[in-house]
Amino acid sequence: MLPLPNEIELVLDETLPPLHLITSALALAFHGSSILMTNLNSRGWDIPGGHLEVGESPAEALRREVLEETGARLNHVRLLGYQRISLLAPCPPNYRYPYPVSYQTLFLATIDELPAFEPTEETRERALFTPQEAIPLRWVQDNRQMYDAALAVISAR
Repeated sequence: MLPLPNEIELVLDETLPPLHLITSALALAFHGSSILMTNLNSRGWDIPGGHLEVGESPAEALRREVLEETGARLNHVRLLGYQRISLLAPCPPNYRYPYPVSYQTLFLATIDELPAFEPTEETRERALFTPQEAIPLRWVQDNRQMYDAALAVISAR
């Protein structure tokens, strides 16, 4: 949970923000027009992704996290944009991210391989959702602009 007050801005741009301020990489991964979602024990249905490890590029982190959370191997991966997170209050004690601004990168990807899924400590299940099935999901409702932008690119291919 982000400290309050904060401001989150979605930027659709194919240019990476400063690498030292990037905390995570998230995947809007598609098979046809169906989006891949993971059912996380802590948050429910969400897009796969996670934090960068030391020395890892955002694209490397993305591929690793998607594989860990869903078992999927990604094919074409391209930057769709990022979320700029600005904390508007003093830095909280023990805050582990860049302050006052950090970024979550958002990648558009296609799925190359989707082998059988095995639940993990973090993830209960994974599924592909058609656009009609995805719309009611909380993540899509909360991130509709991001989802619509990704779907428009996928549909144009």
